[in-house]
Amino acid sequence: QKGIRMVIDYKFENLNSIINKSRSNPYYANKVKQEETEIARLHFIGKKIKNFPITIVFRWHMKSKIADLDNMIPKSILDGMVKAGTIPNDNVKYIQKIVNEYVEDTKDYVEVKIYSDNQDTKMCMQRSCNGCKFETRCNDGDC
Repeated sequence: QKGIRMVIDYKFENLNSIINKSRSNPYYANKVKQEETEIARLHFIGKKIKNFPITIVFRWHMKSKIADLDNMIPKSILDGMVKAGTIPNDNVKYIQKIVNEYVEDTKDYVEVKIYSDNQDTKMCMQRSCNGCKFETRCNDGDC
Protein backbone atom coordinates (compact mmCIF):
# COMPACT_ATOMS: atom_id res chain seq x y z
CA GLN A 1 0.00 0.00 0.00
CA LYS A 2 1.31 3.43 -0.89
CA GLY A 3 1.62 6.04 1.79
CA ILE A 4 -1.12 8.57 2.41
CA ARG A 5 -0.29 12.27 2.60
CA MET A 6 -2.70 14.76 4.14
CA VAL A 7 -2.19 18.48 4.66
CA ILE A 8 -4.24 20.05 7.44
CA ASP A 9 -4.17 23.81 6.93
CA TYR A 10 -4.77 24.64 10.58
CA LYS A 11 -2.55 25.84 13.43
CA PHE A 12 -2.92 23.21 16.15
CA GLU A 13 -2.53 24.60 19.62
CA ASN A 14 0.67 23.60 21.40
CA LEU A 15 0.83 21.96 24.80
CA ASN A 16 2.26 24.98 26.66
CA SER A 17 -0.55 27.20 25.41
CA ILE A 18 -3.21 24.65 26.40
CA ILE A 19 -1.73 24.27 29.89
CA ASN A 20 -1.49 28.04 30.44
CA LYS A 21 -5.07 28.71 29.28
CA SER A 22 -6.40 25.76 31.28
CA ARG A 23 -5.21 27.38 34.51
CA SER A 24 -7.98 29.96 34.26
CA ASN A 25 -10.54 27.73 32.53
CA PRO A 26 -10.63 24.04 33.55
CA TYR A 27 -12.70 23.16 30.46
CA TYR A 28 -10.38 24.79 27.94
CA ALA A 29 -8.24 21.71 27.17
CA ASN A 30 -11.29 19.56 26.48
CA LYS A 31 -12.80 22.25 24.24
CA VAL A 32 -9.61 22.50 22.16
CA LYS A 33 -9.25 18.71 21.98
CA GLN A 34 -12.83 18.28 20.70
CA GLU A 35 -12.48 21.09 18.13
CA GLU A 36 -9.13 19.86 16.82
CA THR A 37 -10.31 16.23 16.70
CA GLU A 38 -13.25 17.29 14.53
CA ILE A 39 -10.98 19.28 12.19
CA ALA A 40 -8.77 16.22 11.74
CA ARG A 41 -11.77 13.89 11.30
CA LEU A 42 -13.13 16.04 8.47
CA HIS A 43 -9.77 15.89 6.67
CA PHE A 44 -9.51 12.10 6.90
CA ILE A 45 -13.05 11.12 5.87
CA GLY A 46 -12.82 8.64 3.01
CA LYS A 47 -9.19 7.72 3.68
CA LYS A 48 -8.74 4.16 4.92
CA ILE A 49 -5.57 2.32 5.88
CA LYS A 50 -5.61 -1.42 5.18
CA ASN A 51 -2.09 -2.61 6.06
CA PHE A 52 -0.88 -2.45 9.63
CA PRO A 53 1.17 -1.61 11.59
CA ILE A 54 1.90 1.90 10.34
CA THR A 55 4.33 4.73 10.87
CA ILE A 56 2.97 8.27 10.99
CA VAL A 57 5.17 11.26 10.26
CA PHE A 58 3.90 14.64 11.45
CA ARG A 59 5.66 17.49 9.64
CA TRP A 60 4.86 20.58 11.69
CA HIS A 61 5.23 23.61 9.41
CA MET A 62 5.82 26.64 11.63
CA LYS A 63 6.64 30.31 11.25
CA SER A 64 8.40 30.43 14.62
CA LYS A 65 12.02 29.36 14.81
CA ILE A 66 11.83 29.19 18.60
CA ALA A 67 8.86 26.83 18.85
CA ASP A 68 9.45 23.64 20.81
CA LEU A 69 8.76 20.57 18.70
CA ASP A 70 7.98 18.54 21.82
CA ASN A 71 5.00 20.82 22.49
CA MET A 72 3.31 19.83 19.24
CA ILE A 73 0.94 17.03 20.16
CA PRO A 74 -0.70 14.79 17.55
CA LYS A 75 -3.37 13.39 19.93
CA SER A 76 -6.30 15.23 18.33
CA ILE A 77 -5.17 14.23 14.84
CA LEU A 78 -4.88 10.56 15.78
CA ASP A 79 -8.31 10.62 17.45
CA GLY A 80 -9.75 12.31 14.36
CA MET A 81 -8.30 9.56 12.19
CA VAL A 82 -10.03 6.95 14.36
CA LYS A 83 -13.35 8.83 14.26
CA ALA A 84 -13.09 9.15 10.46
CA GLY A 85 -12.51 5.39 10.14
CA THR A 86 -9.05 5.86 8.66
CA ILE A 87 -7.57 3.60 11.34
CA PRO A 88 -9.48 1.29 13.71
CA ASN A 89 -7.55 2.40 16.80
CA ASP A 90 -4.51 4.48 17.69
CA ASN A 91 -2.85 1.88 19.91
CA VAL A 92 0.47 0.15 19.24
CA LYS A 93 -1.21 -2.72 17.44
CA TYR A 94 -1.91 -0.28 14.60
CA ILE A 95 0.65 2.52 15.06
CA GLN A 96 4.16 1.45 15.94
CA LYS A 97 6.07 4.64 15.20
CA ILE A 98 5.27 8.34 15.40
CA VAL A 99 7.76 10.88 14.05
CA ASN A 100 7.61 14.64 14.61
CA GLU A 101 9.52 16.90 12.23
CA TYR A 102 9.92 20.68 12.15
CA VAL A 103 9.68 22.54 8.84
CA GLU A 104 10.36 26.27 8.74
CA ASP A 105 7.58 27.89 6.73
CA THR A 106 5.67 31.12 6.19
CA LYS A 107 2.54 29.79 7.90
CA ASP A 108 1.55 27.19 10.48
CA TYR A 109 0.01 23.88 9.42
CA VAL A 110 0.70 20.16 9.66
CA GLU A 111 1.46 17.61 6.99
CA VAL A 112 0.64 14.02 7.94
CA LYS A 113 2.30 11.11 6.14
CA ILE A 114 1.23 7.55 6.82
CA TYR A 115 3.25 4.53 5.76
CA SER A 116 2.58 0.84 6.18
CA ASP A 117 5.41 -0.83 8.07
CA ASN A 118 4.81 -3.83 5.82
CA GLN A 119 6.62 -1.93 3.08
CA ASP A 120 10.28 -2.85 2.70
CA THR A 121 11.40 0.64 3.68
CA LYS A 122 13.36 2.33 6.42
CA MET A 123 13.38 5.80 7.91
CA CYS A 124 15.67 8.13 6.01
CA MET A 125 18.48 9.33 8.24
CA GLN A 126 19.00 12.56 6.29
CA ARG A 127 17.23 15.78 7.25
CA SER A 128 15.36 15.53 3.96
CA CYS A 129 15.72 13.03 1.19
CA ASN A 130 17.47 13.94 -2.02
CA GLY A 131 14.42 13.83 -4.22
CA CYS A 132 13.31 10.27 -3.59
CA LYS A 133 9.60 9.59 -3.89
CA PHE A 134 9.05 9.11 -0.14
CA GLU A 135 10.69 12.34 1.11
CA THR A 136 11.01 11.10 4.71
CA ARG A 137 11.02 7.34 4.04
CA CYS A 138 13.28 5.77 1.48
CA ASN A 139 14.04 2.46 -0.06
CA ASP A 140 17.63 1.39 0.51
CA GLY A 141 19.85 3.37 -1.82
CA ASP A 142 17.25 6.03 -2.76
CA CYS A 143 18.97 8.76 -0.74
